[in-house]
Amino acid sequence: MAKYTGLEEIIKNYKDLIPLVFHKNELLFQEGESAKGIYCIESGNVKLSKKEANDGDRIVHLAAKGEILGLHAVVNRHNYTNSAVALTKTHSCFITADDFLKLIEDNNTYKLLVMKSLCSRIDTMENHINRISDKPSDERFADTLLMLVNKYGLNRSRELNIHLSLDEIASFTCTSKSYMKKIISDFSQRGLISFSGGIINIRNLPQLENIVNLSSKAALPS
Repeated sequence: MAKYTGLEEIIKNYKDLIPLVFHKNELLFQEGESAKGIYCIESGNVKLSKKEANDGDRIVHLAAKGEILGLHAVVNRHNYTNSAVALTKTHSCFITADDFLKLIEDNNTYKLLVMKSLCSRIDTMENHINRISDKPSDERFADTLLMLVNKYGLNRSRELNIHLSLDEIASFTCTSKSYMKKIISDFSQRGLISFSGGIINIRNLPQLENIVNLSSKAALPS
């Protein structure tokens, strides 16, 4: 069992916690619906996405074990601002909005932990946006792969411990599906990765790091 600290530990030890299990592609909550409560991920992976003007979805965050979802909406007493969908079988513990707000109402330490958790999520999402916003698509993909390696790790076969479809990779890197397909084909031909059925095998991590490092150096002012 994972070791929880800070706000996660408080939620995990709450007496009226509700254990929930979500299967692959099952919805935890929907963008725009009333915030019923928060979810602390115990195992599995979840994608957070927002609706776009063209009726498509844009993945804004990939959540993993120990992360808390729905916190911003509950604390600010508004509807969920994104949708959460399980990428794999996901175990979560749930606390209702009313119970959570009562829990932190008279405890300044808990309030501080909530603020830290919210700031951490904002920093993570802003960092992802900043890292990919001004880069060509191939460099965005290389940068995203390194982020996924750092967050989820590799198994013994050097496969990422998170499976993503072509659509999901394109969405998360702000790239069209057709162009992402070309980038993946190019990376595969160069021996950097292989991709099949949502499984990404990292075949040349140093070269991926080199692509990102060269891009960062080129962006520095002379």
